[in-house]
Amino acid sequence: MPMARLAMVMFLVAAWLVRTTAAADDAGPAGTRPDKPRLTVAVMPIAAAVSWTGDRPSGVMIDIWDELAGRLGVATEFVRMPTFVAVLDAMQNGRTDVGLGPIAITEAREKTMDFTHPITHSGLRIAVRQREDTGFLAAFKSLVSWKLLQLLGAAVALAIASGHLLWWWERRVNPQSFPEEYPRGVGEAIWWISSVIITGGCDDKHVDSVPGRAIAFAWMVGGIVLVAAFTSLLTATLTAERVTGAIHGPRDLFGCAVGCQQAAVSVQSVRQRGGIPQEFPTMNDAMDALAMGLVEAVVGENQQLMQLVQQPGRDSLRLVGPMFDTFDYGIGLPTGSPLRENLNAAILRMREDGAIARIMERWLGQHD
Repeated sequence: MPMARLAMVMFLVAAWLVRTTAAADDAGPAGTRPDKPRLTVAVMPIAAAVSWTGDRPSGVMIDIWDELAGRLGVATEFVRMPTFVAVLDAMQNGRTDVGLGPIAITEAREKTMDFTHPITHSGLRIAVRQREDTGFLAAFKSLVSWKLLQLLGAAVALAIASGHLLWWWERRVNPQSFPEEYPRGVGEAIWWISSVIITGGCDDKHVDSVPGRAIAFAWMVGGIVLVAAFTSLLTATLTAERVTGAIHGPRDLFGCAVGCQQAAVSVQSVRQRGGIPQEFPTMNDAMDALAMGLVEAVVGENQQLMQLVQQPGRDSLRLVGPMFDTFDYGIGLPTGSPLRENLNAAILRMREDGAIARIMERWLGQHD
């Protein structure tokens, strides 16, 4: 019986030693755990999304990716790229597994690469340089605006039409003020209306007929409104021209030299609006060109421009107009990447549990 017990103890010890040795072999040297699958991720410094200090990048997109990688159980090797074009090229040629961006999801890009579900939604914005022009010539140029010309044209057209009506009713009963001869009589009527608009009346002419007095009363009241509108619009135009120049929104890009990041969606957007896109390797280069007056405006993603205009040395740069041409922004993948489904599932889970929203709020603050 003692010999049987001894044999049983020796068998249990041997089994334990076998299991311990196998576990150590699986764990690798020094008891470490097996390496996780490693993904190469192409990134470039992008304002409001990615910054690179030291050996590792940081930023809102880096935190979002770290959360995704943790949920997928993969390790990451970040590959720093000098330009956005290089990020796209690395993905399209399969040199990296992921392009972090964020990258606008467009139909044209879908033909050369794959995308995950959207991470965020944003749009384009315009940055301009504050003008410091002074003098008569700058003021005169400011007067020649489309809105002012429209208002002036409408006033002239109404004055001509009303002058004909006034002459028609007054030519018989009041030929002294409005002669019956067509050219002279209509000219006097238009002159009388112009005097009413500017000075409130004309001393050497009077209106006798009831329809004529109705027209006169309308112009006495309307002239006040017209002068007020003209003065208000003129003041607003002069102020706007003084602060931001002639570009106030997307429609004003026509014929202007506009800085854009190479291969960005802003290039096509500017071209569609009649602007002349000037492509730069990075948005920092485009903003430097704007500060030096080499371009008249810069178009880029809204959050990125908001960060760039706040950097030191760019006090003269301002954002103007509303956000336009909105896009979904996601993570780029090589065409046919097996990572797409798993990343999409993880992104949906992060949306549902609020992880993406919390990360973006931590970096960018609350936004509607």
